[in-house]
Amino acid sequence: MDDLILKRISDLIADHSGLYVRPQDFQLLSDKVWLRAKALGLRTLTDYHDYLKALDQGSLALDSFKARPSLPQQRSEWQELYSILTINESYFFRDSNQLRLLSDRLLPEILQRKQAAAPLGSKPSLRIWSAGCSTGEELYSIAIALDQLNLPWHQWDVQLIGTDISAAAIHSARQGLYSSWSFRQTPPALRQTYFQAAGQAYKICDRLRQYVVFQVGNLLKDPCPSPGQGPSGLDLILCRNVFIYLDRQAIGQIIQRFHSALVPQGYLLTGHTELYGQNTSPFLVTSFPETVVYQKPPQAALPQAAASIAAAQWQSLSSSQPARLTPKTAPPSLDDGLAAALQEAAAFLQQDDYTSAIRAAKQLYLAHPNCTAARQIAARAYANIGCYSQAKQLCQRVICDDPLSLDMHYLLAQIAEDENNLETAKEHLRKIIYLDPDFVKAYLDLASIYDRAKQPEKAKTTREHALTLLAKLPPSTVLDDHSDATVAQWQAHLEQQVAGSDRQSSQA
Repeated sequence: MDDLILKRISDLIADHSGLYVRPQDFQLLSDKVWLRAKALGLRTLTDYHDYLKALDQGSLALDSFKARPSLPQQRSEWQELYSILTINESYFFRDSNQLRLLSDRLLPEILQRKQAAAPLGSKPSLRIWSAGCSTGEELYSIAIALDQLNLPWHQWDVQLIGTDISAAAIHSARQGLYSSWSFRQTPPALRQTYFQAAGQAYKICDRLRQYVVFQVGNLLKDPCPSPGQGPSGLDLILCRNVFIYLDRQAIGQIIQRFHSALVPQGYLLTGHTELYGQNTSPFLVTSFPETVVYQKPPQAALPQAAASIAAAQWQSLSSSQPARLTPKTAPPSLDDGLAAALQEAAAFLQQDDYTSAIRAAKQLYLAHPNCTAARQIAARAYANIGCYSQAKQLCQRVICDDPLSLDMHYLLAQIAEDENNLETAKEHLRKIIYLDPDFVKAYLDLASIYDRAKQPEKAKTTREHALTLLAKLPPSTVLDDHSDATVAQWQAHLEQQVAGSDRQSSQA
C-alpha cells in the first residue's frame, strides 16, 4: 500500500469536502478508491489522484486521460466516490432526547416568535435545514414533530430542506420509502399515522412530504441550501453526527456559514461534543445534560449583560428523552405490597410520566435497599429525560448487585451511543454478548457502531452472526416494543446490507 499517494488522495478529499480520513483507515480508503480507479479504466492510484485533481481544473486538464469517461460521468465522479466513502445510517427519531427538547421548547418558541413577527395579513415563515440529512429520516422526524404540535400548515409558509453530499442518499430521501429498520425507535402509532405501506416498505404521507425539499450539497463548497430553492433565512439548523467525519479547519468554516445563514435568535443543534474546541463565541451557548444548544444572538454584538440574561432564561427548559425502554415486570417473589408499588412506578414510566416514576421508584429503593427493580425503573426514567449521570449511577449500582443485569448494560450502551462515546458503547455491547451470546439486539447495535467507525469487515461479520441468531426465531417474532419490525423484516434488511458488503469486496 502506497501511504504517500493515499495521503495525497485523502488531502484532496479533505480540500473538496472536509471529510477526514485517518491514517489508520488508509487500507480501507485504498480498497474503495481502487474500485473507482478500475471503473474509470485507470491503472494506478496515482492516476486516480491525478484524475480527481484534473476534475477541479476543467476539461483541458482531463484531456491527458486517454480512458476518461463521458462528461456526465466526469461531473459525477466525486459523487461516486462519496457514495462509497460515506455511511448513510439513520432512523426516525434518532437521539430522541434532542428531539424532545425541540418538540417541548425550541419549536414552540420559534413558532410563537415567528408568528408574532409576521406582518399583518401575511403568513409567518418557518425555515429548517437538516445539513447532512442522509436518507431523510431526521427531516421527516421534524415534520412529524411539527404536526404533533398541531401546526396549521396552510396558514404558514413552511420549508423544510435537507442536504447531503451523497447523491444516492438524496435520491433515497426524495423517494420517501423506508424499511422497518428505519422505525426501530419509532412508536408504532406514529408510523401508522404518517406512513403508508408500500410493499415491504413504508412511504411518508404526501401531506407532510409537500413541505420537504432535498438537495445534493457539499457543506464546504456549495451554497447550501442553494439560493434558487433553499430558504434565505434559517430558523433552525440541524447538523448532527456530521462533524465527526470532518477535519477541524472544515468544521470552523462550516459553523461560520451556519451562523451567517441563521436569522437572529435562530438555533443550531449538533451531535454531542462535536464542536468541542471550536470557536463558538458568535453564538449564545447553553449546556444541558443531554445536549448543547447554539443560538444566534438577537443582534450582531450582544452585550455581556444581555447574554447573561438570555442564558439564564434557558435554565427553565426541561430536558429531553432518549429511546423509550420498557420496564421489566416485578418478580413474583416480592411481597404483594412491594410488587404493587413497583407496578405503579413502572406504569408511570410506561405513560411517560418520568417525574412520578422517579419519585415512586426512589421511595421504594430507599425503603428497600435491595430492590434492584426500583433502581432499574428510576435509571430508565432518568435516561428518558436526559439525566444521564443519575441514570448511569443507578445502572452501575444495579450491576454491582447483579452483574448479569443485561438490561442495565444495554441501557448504558444506549446512553454511551447517545453521548457519541462509541468505544464505551462497544464495551457494554461486547459484555452483553459475552453474558448472553443470543442477545440479538446487541449484535445489531454493534454492527451499526462498526459502520460509524468505518470498520466494514467487523460490521459484516457481526450482521452475519445476527442473521444466524435470527434464523432460530419464528419469522413473525417482534424483537422489541419500540418497533413492530418482525424477525423476517430484520433478516431481509441485514441480508441486503451483507450482500452490499460482499459486492464491494468482490469489486475490490
